[in-house]
Amino acid sequence: MTVTLLSYSASSFLSSAHAAGSSDAIALMEKQIHAMQAQLNVMKQKQAAENRRIRAELARQRELIEADPYTPRARLLGQTKAGSYGGSARPYSKNDDVFGLADNPILTPSRTASTPYGELTAIPPAHPDLYSPLRRGQLQVGGIRLTLGGYLEAAGVWRSRNSAADIASAYNGIPWHNQPASHMSEFHQTERQSRLALLAEGMLTRKLEADAYVETDFQGSGSSSNSRQSNSYVLRARVVYGELKDREDGWYVLGGQSWSLITLFNKGMLARDEQTPLVIEAQYVPGFNWTRNSQFRVVKTFGKEERYAAGLSIENPSAVPAGVSPCSNAANHCTTTDRLTGTNVNNPSTYYTTDPAPDLIAKIAADPGWGHYELTGVMRFFRDRTSTLGEGTNHTRIAGGGGGGMVLPLIDKKLYFQASGLVGTGLGRYGTTNMPDYTYGRNGAVTPLPEANLLVGLYGNPLKNLKLYSYAGAETVLSRRSFDEDGAHYGYGNRGFDMRGCFTELATNCAASGNIRTVAQATGGFWYTAAKGDYGTLLVGGQYSHTHVQAFSGLGGKPKSDADMILMSLRYQPFN
Repeated sequence: MTVTLLSYSASSFLSSAHAAGSSDAIALMEKQIHAMQAQLNVMKQKQAAENRRIRAELARQRELIEADPYTPRARLLGQTKAGSYGGSARPYSKNDDVFGLADNPILTPSRTASTPYGELTAIPPAHPDLYSPLRRGQLQVGGIRLTLGGYLEAAGVWRSRNSAADIASAYNGIPWHNQPASHMSEFHQTERQSRLALLAEGMLTRKLEADAYVETDFQGSGSSSNSRQSNSYVLRARVVYGELKDREDGWYVLGGQSWSLITLFNKGMLARDEQTPLVIEAQYVPGFNWTRNSQFRVVKTFGKEERYAAGLSIENPSAVPAGVSPCSNAANHCTTTDRLTGTNVNNPSTYYTTDPAPDLIAKIAADPGWGHYELTGVMRFFRDRTSTLGEGTNHTRIAGGGGGGMVLPLIDKKLYFQASGLVGTGLGRYGTTNMPDYTYGRNGAVTPLPEANLLVGLYGNPLKNLKLYSYAGAETVLSRRSFDEDGAHYGYGNRGFDMRGCFTELATNCAASGNIRTVAQATGGFWYTAAKGDYGTLLVGGQYSHTHVQAFSGLGGKPKSDADMILMSLRYQPFN
């Protein structure tokens, strides 16, 4: 426009100068110069006004994007108010989209694993989309997409009986009535369940996807850790694994530390889709079957929608022995070896059992359209050695069992029911309470214990911002494995074990803690979404539980104990 005006004025001036005399030409020139200056001033004013409008629009769009990075730009830009354009009111048009992003949101809303537990802990989803727009908490580094997760928690716990525990209760450590701690309550505040998570994923080939997932919290404890002055609890490896995914053919291979394949899933059989109880309690609920340990897992899904799946997991073994071996009696002149103290990078304050082979877990799962269903099988291998002077014998036993579970939507998105169970021999390790796996026979050999675990639960969202849950579960040793020899009592649950002091404070004749038969619990609680916005989600939770512990009967009766617990939680999820 400027060039056209100048060209027109110059040609007009030359024509006039050629036609008139020199004095008239000078006068005409001065007149046209003044006219051109006036035109330039008007153009400058218009350009300045347009620049002000563009700067104002840029600032307004930037503010809208920073305030809400998820709403489609067209809707945000359409909120332009009259007066934003140098005082003139006019509707929004595509020309006002200075960034050119009207149809392309910069960030889409965050996603978590499609489980209720994932919503409470901000776990990245099992099936992310590598080609979708970036979401809250995601970064792109070349071909690698990083997803941040986790939460910060301020929690408090009160227990009617003092077990000196933090956010994770020791259910099999609830004190018996002969212990002074049984007659005192406890209260702790803790941040140690706060969790950090990072998922890295990308494509290795056109059809093969790889991901690596790390999840940590602060529930580890070093030799200097204490709660007296400056807390010094340590970061621990909660979940650390790598995974290869061939979605086209339905193959998934996982290696590292993750939830055991024995854990109930919410749907399918993919990592991060586990159906973990919604409790604040870090030790979950008795009857819930799980471990988090090193494993190598292969899962095959079937069908385009992956409604059916089968999997096999080879998992790191660690048995839980208990009871009295005949080789513990000095008169028998023998020794039983079934555990060794940790050395090198292992913990020197605990033991490592002498298992000869990994645990094997197989599972099939179905999601036919209504509900999720599973069948699970477990095989375990135990070994000890009895030794006398100059010789010894290894004893190896195979144990295991099976079970299953289900998750049913009674009222879609409002009320769900879940149930899971496990029965067999040597399965104590896989229950929340960590009941014993085996005891000892007459020759000191491993004797697996018959056991069963059961958990049922109801949970749902009666209101959009309110989640309620309730669970009832139990773990039990189904029968005794014991014997008497030369007037001495051996095995687990022996009727001759002395229980007469279990009801008298400071009495020492109480064998209940080494002969627990059943741990059962009923619990319920809530999670309320107090705030949810552009900078994260704030959750408030509360939980009450009653736990009952009973030992096998012996001399003096059948000891029992119980504990009431109240837990509160304030969680902030910055990336959800």
